[in-house]
Amino acid sequence: MRSGSSQGFAILSALLLVACQRPEPLTAQKAEQILRAYMFARVPVYSEVPQKVWWDEQHPKDDFDDKAVRTLNNLARAGYITVEEKHDNHGSIYIGKIAEKGFHVIGTSPSLRGPAFRGLICYKKYDGIRNFQRHPNEPTVGRAELIWHYDEPTNLYPLFETRMNKPLKKPFMSLVSFYYKDHEWKFDVTVSKAEME
Repeated sequence: MRSGSSQGFAILSALLLVACQRPEPLTAQKAEQILRAYMFARVPVYSEVPQKVWWDEQHPKDDFDDKAVRTLNNLARAGYITVEEKHDNHGSIYIGKIAEKGFHVIGTSPSLRGPAFRGLICYKKYDGIRNFQRHPNEPTVGRAELIWHYDEPTNLYPLFETRMNKPLKKPFMSLVSFYYKDHEWKFDVTVSKAEME
C-alpha cells in the first residue's frame, strides 16, 4: 500500500516539476504553434438578412435596407424563400418566409434588426503570421499579425448582398498577442479584422 502511494506521489511530483518549468523564450515558430493548436484550417463564414425589412416616414430607408431587399429577392428567385410586399403612402414592408427548399439550407437567427435568415457564404482561411515581435524585456510575451482571407464561396455568396466587407481572396490581418500564464501559453486577439497595409 505504501509503495503504491509513494509511486503516485513521485509521478505527481515529476508532473508538477515539468509543468512548473520556466518556458522557453517566445519565437515566431512558437507563436505559430500556439495558434495552430486552436485554429481550424478553415472557418465557416455566415451572412444574414432580416426576415422583415421596412421603412416609413419616421424611419427612412437606408443603404442596408436596399441591400436587404435585393438579398430577399435574390433568395426568392433561387427558391429559398418567398417574399411578401406591402406598400402604402407611409412606407414599404418586405417579409420573407422560408420555402420548402430553403428551410434546410438557410435556417434563422436573431439580429439587431429582428429575426434574420442566415446562410453559409464562404470560409475564412488562415495564411500564417508576419511581423512577429517579442517583448524586449519579457521573453514570454510577444505579438504578431495573423494573415487570413475569405475563400471557397458557396452558392449563397452572390445572393447575400448584405455580406459586409467579405471580398474573396483579399488578405486581411488580425493583431494577436501571446503570453505565458498559469503554466501554459495563451493568446488574445486584440484587433479582429484590419485592412492590410
